[in-house]
Amino acid sequence: MKGKYNTITMKVKNIVFHVLLFVGLLIYFVFSFPELKSFINIGIRWPTDYPMDYIAGKQLLSGKTVYPSNFMEMYRNLALTRGIAIKTHYKFTNHHPPFVAMLLLPLSLLSFENAVVLYSLITILCMFFINYLLLKSEDISLLYFPFICLFTFAWLPFHSNLLHGQISILVALFVTIGWFYYKRENEIMSGIFIALATMLKFYPGLLIVFFLINKRYKALLSSIISSIIIMSLTLIVTKHDLFTLYFNIIPEHVKFFEADLVNFSINSFFSKLFLPIKPYNNTTVLTIVVSPFLKNIFLYLTITSLIFYVVLNIKEYNNDLGFSLFVILSLLLSPICFPHYLILLLLPFIILIKELIKRNDKLEVIIFLISLFLISVDDHSVYFQKAIYIAHTYLLGNSMSFIDTLTFYSAQFYGMVLLLFLNFRMIKKTAPASVESGV
Repeated sequence: MKGKYNTITMKVKNIVFHVLLFVGLLIYFVFSFPELKSFINIGIRWPTDYPMDYIAGKQLLSGKTVYPSNFMEMYRNLALTRGIAIKTHYKFTNHHPPFVAMLLLPLSLLSFENAVVLYSLITILCMFFINYLLLKSEDISLLYFPFICLFTFAWLPFHSNLLHGQISILVALFVTIGWFYYKRENEIMSGIFIALATMLKFYPGLLIVFFLINKRYKALLSSIISSIIIMSLTLIVTKHDLFTLYFNIIPEHVKFFEADLVNFSINSFFSKLFLPIKPYNNTTVLTIVVSPFLKNIFLYLTITSLIFYVVLNIKEYNNDLGFSLFVILSLLLSPICFPHYLILLLLPFIILIKELIKRNDKLEVIIFLISLFLISVDDHSVYFQKAIYIAHTYLLGNSMSFIDTLTFYSAQFYGMVLLLFLNFRMIKKTAPASVESGV
């Protein structure tokens, strides 16, 4: 009788938990819906980044370089056809790899209006598919599909992808598919999709190192061969554009954005402290000391320490937590990490949540929730801007300082660092498979 009572109590608690979770996520979605609607409208009217892929595709169809010298003029002319006057404070150019133009070439056959609408639809469908694959990969019931959708469609990184018409959603999709195949022991397909993600934006290339140190040689060779094939095709189709990307576009792009306020990488964190920061919101900007030397010293010491620690513990990374760790590291070690990049963190979130449920460690739950909150901070929100205004007006006057970079503009950075720490902690506290099985 007592056992039956306990069973009923557990079922009631389970139902109450799921109802509260659903209500909480629904409230989160409702509060974020006006912003989601606004970003969809802006994304369909004039996404910041997709036009450069559209122009690059048009250039490719004409047999011309995807990095034309008059790109800014072409960008402005395209905007004027929609009644939009573009003003920008820097030399805007196509900074995506030429492979992106090749991949999205069919959209450039359409009118710009239709291409933008279709790409926005693709972004939304990709988010649905990513959510589905993550649940399938981790063998989580599809009953949770509405839960994860409520969260992701209200989440800043997804909004950022819609707003800008960014390709980070495609990167997240390919990495998730690669993880899906990896979980099913299909290393060849896993390697192919990780290579596809790497050819779109280079930071997922760290996952190829994950294959290497875990001796997944089929996945390693598959990713390397696929990358070589893609680069060879790119060279054939776009000729010297790949060299233009490596030696001109990337160095200029990284240098311009390394101290950007919404760049959340390790490189940016130290750049904000030791390099001049561009004026923002009509303020002047102060830093501790302008010293590229100190910035590089701190940056390289941090990166070297992280890599050294990983190498020392490689035997413990051949599992879900290991893959999750490398996903987080790929974003932190990337020279640039904008809000739309963070959509990739959905994969480690799911892996870590599943592990947290099994472990029932309250401290780890608290660390996870804090990191999730920091990563989800919306720098576009009215509340965020009000907080900045109050801090400037009543604490700092009209000048920004390193205090801002260590607080408001580093929230996502701290969130990822906490998530990385949590991932390391879980790996170190997880017994090796041989011990668990009694071998």
